[in-house]
This record gives sequence, C-alpha cells and structure tokens, in this order.
Amino acid sequence: MDRWNPWAALRATSIELWFAPLQGERGRWTRRREGDEILLDESLDRQARQEVLAHELVHAERGVGWPHATPATMEVEEERVWRIALRRLVPPAQITRFLTARGTVGPVTIADLAEEFDLSPDAAARVAHLYAVSGGSADDDA
Repeated sequence: MDRWNPWAALRATSIELWFAPLQGERGRWTRRREGDEILLDESLDRQARQEVLAHELVHAERGVGWPHATPATMEVEEERVWRIALRRLVPPAQITRFLTARGTVGPVTIADLAEEFDLSPDAAARVAHLYAVSGGSADDDA
C-alpha cells in the first residue's frame, strides 16, 4: 500500500480548507449544511499541516464530531482518528520494511522515523507507539 496523500484526498472531496489562527487548536473539522469545512492553524509547519489535515479528513469520513458527539465520545474518537490517519501516512508494510532494513544498523529512533516518513517529532513518536518501536529517543542522536 502506498502512503496516503491527504492533499490529494482533499482535492477529491468538496470540503473547504481554510487557514486561520485557532488559539491552541491545531485543526478543526465542521460538518455544515452548506458543506464540510476544515480549518488548520495558520502557524503549523509543513509536516504538521499534512498530519493535521490527514486527521481532520478522517474525522470527516467517519462523521463523528462536534457539536453532536459527547466529550466522552470525542476522547475515544480522537485517539481512533489519529491511529487511522497515521496508519495511512505510514502504512504497516512500509514501516515493517523500514524497521527490518534500518534495524540491522542499530535501534530505530524517533528521529529516524521522522526523517524516513517526513513526520513531525510528535507524529513520529505516535507512530513509534502505534507500531511498538522500542529504539532510542530522538535525544539519543545528539
């Protein structure tokens, strides 16, 4: 399976994308009568924009969100949506190939994952947790 391109996926929808200051939020998907909308915080860097867009697109696909979902539902949904988005950005077959090849050299770090899959450090840490990568941290590279 190829890595998912959320920008191409967005183009295949009628969802409107806007950049705005979100005061602490990184992104927000809203289902509106006149069509869905995704807002991304304008201060996000390139990697974070891609990751947050992927996350918000999964929310739109699943159709679970504010204002109809309860806080308890959203707590569970947030983790589920991140897991789905990250598995699309870093497919299991690709991570397995990378871990097998790179693991022959030494432990795989968060920094290795970030570099190989063009992820932010936060997303790379989530991927490491998702795939139970137990190598060193990014600090070990210093």
